[in-house]
Amino acid sequence: MTQVPRTNTFGYMNRDLDNKVGIPSPSQVVIIDIEASSLRGVSGDTYDAALLSYPVEIAIALDNGGSQAYLIRPEPGWQDWNSEPSDEDIGAIHRISRTRLFEEGRNSRFVAEWLNEQVDGKIAMCDSPNARADLFWLDRLYEASGVERGFDVFYLYDFIALEDPDFDMAYEQAGIADETEHRAERDATEIMRLYCEFYSIKANKEFSASPSTPTL
Repeated sequence: MTQVPRTNTFGYMNRDLDNKVGIPSPSQVVIIDIEASSLRGVSGDTYDAALLSYPVEIAIALDNGGSQAYLIRPEPGWQDWNSEPSDEDIGAIHRISRTRLFEEGRNSRFVAEWLNEQVDGKIAMCDSPNARADLFWLDRLYEASGVERGFDVFYLYDFIALEDPDFDMAYEQAGIADETEHRAERDATEIMRLYCEFYSIKANKEFSASPSTPTL
């Protein structure tokens, strides 16, 4: 878990500007990213309940640079695991070991309550298509925890059009790393950085297009 606050450069933003830009300001948004045991069940394919994928790490990122993540201790019925060919204990893609999840992971109730608190009053976004994967894993988490999920999750690219020319500029300015190994906190931070850059480009264009106040 890390918390890295920095100066919020978007303090001038307001609801009027948000309406003109067409998307919520970064200060209203929290990015969620989830690493999971595999993708089993995400697409609606049928598996035994014990073999459905589940979240192993959840992170959030805010516009001020703050971020936080927790590993999740697997529930007794969570048996699915997509491992590296060379080591059955190491998860593919994220390379988190199942042993580490049992040693360092928090229980599902703790993580579910923490996430409700972090998202309260904000708009949660993720980058999984139509939020399908993240919602599937969140449902697994909240069902196991016995806690009611207090928020919905929206697909990032319902707000940012991939074909928008400003997207390429925002992506370049955000400095997104081309990494094969994924971790939730790093991914969430990069996604928020991309969203902030995109909003900033749109806001600056709107500000530049606004008529100047006449000097008396």
